[in-house]
Amino acid sequence: MPNSANGGGVPFSQSFPVAAGFTVTSALVFTASHAIVRHLGGDLHPLVIAFFSNFFSALFYVPLLMRIGIGTLRTEKFRLHVARSFINVASLSTWYMALALIPIADAAALGLSAPLFLTIGAALFLGEAMKVRRWAAIGFGVLGALIIIRPGFETLNIGFLFVIMSGVFSAGTKLFAKHLSKWDSAITCSAWVAILQTPLSFILALFFWTTPTWTQLGWLAVVGILAALGHITMVRAITHVDVSSLEPFTYVRLLWAAIIGYLVFSEFPGMWTWIGAAVIVGATTYIVRRESKLQGASASAGQTPPSS
Repeated sequence: MPNSANGGGVPFSQSFPVAAGFTVTSALVFTASHAIVRHLGGDLHPLVIAFFSNFFSALFYVPLLMRIGIGTLRTEKFRLHVARSFINVASLSTWYMALALIPIADAAALGLSAPLFLTIGAALFLGEAMKVRRWAAIGFGVLGALIIIRPGFETLNIGFLFVIMSGVFSAGTKLFAKHLSKWDSAITCSAWVAILQTPLSFILALFFWTTPTWTQLGWLAVVGILAALGHITMVRAITHVDVSSLEPFTYVRLLWAAIIGYLVFSEFPGMWTWIGAAVIVGATTYIVRRESKLQGASASAGQTPPSS
């Protein structure tokens, strides 16, 4: 029987392996781009890298905008799109700053906590009610983050703070997207981010500008292309099946980060990083699956999802 999550056209038994493959591929592609950013971070400022990443990624979307037409950009909430683009640039920039300072596996492990900030933001700014169980899950997620950072036991690397900042900004841009979805389509929201974040990141990059060499420019182009491909493969994944069913496969990014970090930079995450990551994975998995269950139940009843 066709599964409704995949649009009813492909049986779940066939679509799920495809979606899982896209998810694993997306994680690998993003991790490869992060490794290049870490490689370039010693010579180029992360904000300069972020600009070129945005620029080359935006080139990927030009044919799409030409095909769907300029009417897609029509919106009454332009200021909100600008604000969202600023936050998106902040998220990417702080993430690249982190990659220049800490091993990519440590960044990936702590980055798994991003859904926790989204849940908190939804409660604070969108008025989504939460009960004890979800707050407890957030508490465990924070505990996992503290296990990775280990404040007071080791010298605190500011790179960890940049990862947390990136997670907060990432949650912010998703909350803006959720708010904007009341008026604009997903294509309109994505198009405006692609258009606006390049000039915005260019302005920030000017304060730290270093003209890249031709070799560095080539690597920057690869970063931008990989970032675009990472987003495309992830979108392809979630069009096949329900997002929550793919959650376990998103955590493979830590495995890719550990492998690439070891092979390229001779870095390997320590015991506490794995333990902290496991705690975060448990907390975020609970939140995602609980949210999916509540939405599924409310959709069947035609009601607003209850709090949890």
